[in-house]
Order: sequence, then C-alpha cells, then structure tokens
Amino acid sequence: MHVNLRRLLIVPAVAAGAGILFVMNSGREGAPRTPPQETATPVSYIRAQTQAVTPRALGNGSVRPARVWSAVSQVQGRVVELPAQYRVGTVVREGEQLLRIDDSDYKLALAQADATVLAIEAQLRQLQVQESNLRASLAIEQEVLNSAANELQRLDELAKQGTVATSDRDAQERVFLGQKQALQNLKNNLELLPSERAVLEAQLVQQRAQLAQAELDLQRTSVHIPFDARVAEMNVELDQYVRQNDVIAVLDDMGLAEVEAEFALEHFAQLVQPLDMKALIAEGEIPGPHLLNLQARVILNRNDGMVVEWPARFVRIDAAIDTQTRTVGAVVAVAEPYANARPPLRPPLVKGMYVTVELQGPAHQEQIAIPRRALHGDQVYVIAEDDRLERRRVSVFLRQPGLVTLRTGVTAGERVVVSDVIPAIGGMLLAPVEDKAAVEALERATSGSAG
Repeated sequence: MHVNLRRLLIVPAVAAGAGILFVMNSGREGAPRTPPQETATPVSYIRAQTQAVTPRALGNGSVRPARVWSAVSQVQGRVVELPAQYRVGTVVREGEQLLRIDDSDYKLALAQADATVLAIEAQLRQLQVQESNLRASLAIEQEVLNSAANELQRLDELAKQGTVATSDRDAQERVFLGQKQALQNLKNNLELLPSERAVLEAQLVQQRAQLAQAELDLQRTSVHIPFDARVAEMNVELDQYVRQNDVIAVLDDMGLAEVEAEFALEHFAQLVQPLDMKALIAEGEIPGPHLLNLQARVILNRNDGMVVEWPARFVRIDAAIDTQTRTVGAVVAVAEPYANARPPLRPPLVKGMYVTVELQGPAHQEQIAIPRRALHGDQVYVIAEDDRLERRRVSVFLRQPGLVTLRTGVTAGERVVVSDVIPAIGGMLLAPVEDKAAVEALERATSGSAG
C-alpha cells in the first residue's frame, strides 16, 4: 500500500515539469546557425621562371698519384750510399741522389773498353800508313817493271839479229817476270787493305758500343730522383747487395694527383650535350675528353663538417661501363695536390684519401627549374589564381642535386608549392607565402655553385 502510494505521487510531479518546459520553449524563437568556415592551409612557394641550368654529377673515389716511379736497379753491386732519412713517407726532391752502388768494377770495365778502342784506332792508323807505303812501293815497282819490259824488248830485237846470246835474253825475261810478280804481290796486298780496314772499323764500332755501355753502367750506379715525390716503398738498406732488375724503391709523384670516381650512368649522361662525331672527324678533330667541355673539382667532406676543395681537370673516361653497377668511371687530375696545405685545417690531397668529385657540364638554357622536394612522383603542386591547390602532372628533363628541370607541366610565372602539404587535395584553399630562401638555394644550384 505504501509503495503504490509513493509511485502515484511521482507521476503528477513529472507531468508538471514537462508542462513548464513546454511553455518556456514555445515562447522563444530558434537560435541562428553559423555555416562552417573553410580554413586556408599555409604553404610556401617559389615562382617558376626560365633560367640557365648547369648540370652537375657527383661521384666518389680515392686519390692516387698520377705517376708512380719504380726505381729498378739496372746494375748490380753493393749499396755504398743511402741517406738515412729516406724512409717510407719521406718527401724527396727532383735531382737528389737516392742511392749509389759500388762502382769499382764498372770503372775498370770502362778503362778496359777505352783501352781497346784506343788500340783499334792505332791499328787503323797503322793500316793507313801501310796503305800509303804500299802505294808508294807500287809506283816504284811499276817503274822498275817498265824498265825491265823495255830491256826485254831491246834484247828480243838483238836476239833476232843474232847480236846477243839467247841466254842473256832469257835472263832478262826472268828478271821481267820476277818484277811482274813482285808488282802483283804489292797489288794483292793493297787490295787486302780495305777488308782489313772494314774488320778493324767493325771492331771499333763494337768496342765503342762497349765503351758507351761501360759509361752507362757507371752512370747507373748512381740513382737520382726524376721528380718531386714521396717515398711509398724502400726495399734496400746500406751495404745491401742489389741485383739487376731489383726494385729499389717506389716513389709517388707529388706534382699531379688523380681521382677515378664512379658516376651513375644516367647522371653522367646529363652532363654531355649532343656531339656530331662524324662531322668532327671529317673536319680533322680527334675525339677526346676536351670535346665534352666538362669542369671538375674535388671535394673532401671532413668529419668536423668543414669542406675542402681542389680545382681539377677532367682527363678521361674508363674504356668500359660497369655492367653490374651501371656506373662509368671518370678520371680527374689535380695539379700540385700538396700546395696550399695547412694541416689540420687544409690537408694535402694524399694517396688513398676518399673524396667526392663534382663534374659540371655546359649550361642548358631556358630551363624551368624547381627544388627537388617540390616534385611528388610525376606531379607538382601549383597554386591557382584563386589560391587553390592544383595537382599538375609534369615530365622531367634533368635530375640534379637539389633540383629538377621540367619539360612540360609548368610554365614561367606560375607558383609552385615547395613545402609539404598533407593531405594534398585538389581545390583546397591555400595561404601562400613566398620562400625566398628556397629561391636563393635554387639559384645557387642552377649555377652549379651549390655545395
């Protein structure tokens, strides 16, 4: 009974409250609704413009000397002079004596060869005197023969007349024949002289060659340095016996260094502008690296963040492309790699140093260049006249560090978004702000001066 009574008392109270709320709401007008506002997304942009773009390609490689000289012993003997300071890493100068081999045996060989030459020259002079004497004797004997012939002829005539004995005539004939034989002997001896002279002259040539060889061997006992270099290997010690063809030392040229760097094939190809090789050859031009007109520099990125650079010269391309990595090797040369070194701030360009090589090709004119981060796949985001986002499909011409250039899709004067837009919905409202830092960075990149 009490529970039912309480339930009946609650019902009038609820009904009264509902009536009061109805009266209050029925006397008021509905509150006005505010339509939703569109929010503009802030973005940074650059204005596209045509400009010249210097293509660049970056490759990495190790430094090596352009010339490596192996000091090979051309004679054998005991090392009698070797400066104690010549050790691996030592800097040596052009013209300095690297070492000297004992030259006693070579001086004796030189003296013997010289004496032999003098002896043969004396024989040739003697042969010349002999020839002169033979010719003089030949002239005298010819006169004697003529006299004997005349006397024989006179006796022949007297013998015919019977006024002289036959024995006298025969005796004169024997005299005539003997003189004729003596003259013939002189002629034979004279005819042998040219062959004797030829033999002596051949011997003289041979001995002079041996003399020159002895002089050369004597000179080779002293080994001198051909250019400013750094000792890479030293394989002998003082008083050590060296044999012919032993490698005494290995020296690295300090005047010129090379770097062979590997470049991605597609990056290197962007440096090269079309060449009509057939026409160049027809004009007498020899194909070579100079036709590519590439500029080069070598860059060392230090661990402390500092960058050291050396001007370089592009010298050649490898004979073949690496089919595994699809890279091409390019060699650049750096003159005076030790010049202007101020360790530790600026180290010399030493062998084995791992460096970056930058190549720059001839500039491409009238290019639309944008920062690389502005490219999203094959699209860029362009700000339309009403500040709304437009997704634009483009085709790329050059891909460079920090930038790309476009063949189609963007025209000069259009605003290109360079900041991240997530999500990037076509037609969305933007709040654009020009990115002057991006413009300056792009200018440096297009001119090839970007680090």
